[in-house]
Amino acid sequence: MRRTPCFARFPIWLLQLLLSSVLALSFSLSAAAPKPKYDYYLTGNDADVESSQPPRSPSTVLMGGGPDVDDAFRWMIAKAGGGDFVVIRASGADGYNQYIYDMGGVDSVETLVIPSREAAADPFVLDRVSRAEALFIAGGDQSDYIKYWKGTPLQTVIEELIARNVPIGGTSAGLAVLGEFDFAALNGTVTSAQALSDPYDRRMTLDRGFLTAPYLEGAIADAHLDTRDRMGRLLTFVARIVRDGCDG
Repeated sequence: MRRTPCFARFPIWLLQLLLSSVLALSFSLSAAAPKPKYDYYLTGNDADVESSQPPRSPSTVLMGGGPDVDDAFRWMIAKAGGGDFVVIRASGADGYNQYIYDMGGVDSVETLVIPSREAAADPFVLDRVSRAEALFIAGGDQSDYIKYWKGTPLQTVIEELIARNVPIGGTSAGLAVLGEFDFAALNGTVTSAQALSDPYDRRMTLDRGFLTAPYLEGAIADAHLDTRDRMGRLLTFVARIVRDGCDG
């Protein structure tokens, strides 16, 4: 006698109900899973490899925006003595990873996109940044860096890297937050004409107390000076710092 398959003993409608319930439960569990607060990209070895020659003196790279300078990155890699090169930003993706990795001399290149204060306190983010042998702050909007990173555990970790002489660099907005004083751009950007006509224009938002890279004590940095005609506003930034008594 031929046996009837076991599933045939169940009504089709019951099987359909059970399947729908399983799918609904699976979807609910997936939807309930917390999404990462950051984006992480890795090129190279995922193991932590320390520098073969820890740097003995501080080093800073200031890149004024526009095309990236290969020799500047090679200089950072040489100063780092190998190990893991970490890029941090508040927007974008992994555009630097393969570019830097192909230069050689590093075990890995990691990019962390850190778009909130919550992400700037995430244990994984802090761990990866703390293990950097070189740190680079990408371009973007410096107001994001001030709003999302200032006064967070991420700032503390970066300051610890600087204290250990880990090479640090930045381009464009990343450069703008490396001086003791920063143009924070909290009310948007400001042109030279606007700054010169009114040094206390609402868009002239200056900040102090975030990062201070080596050799930039008492300094303010600005990018795209020629292409965006920013010399006038940079002079106004300096005048404001002096006039407000912040340079003492």
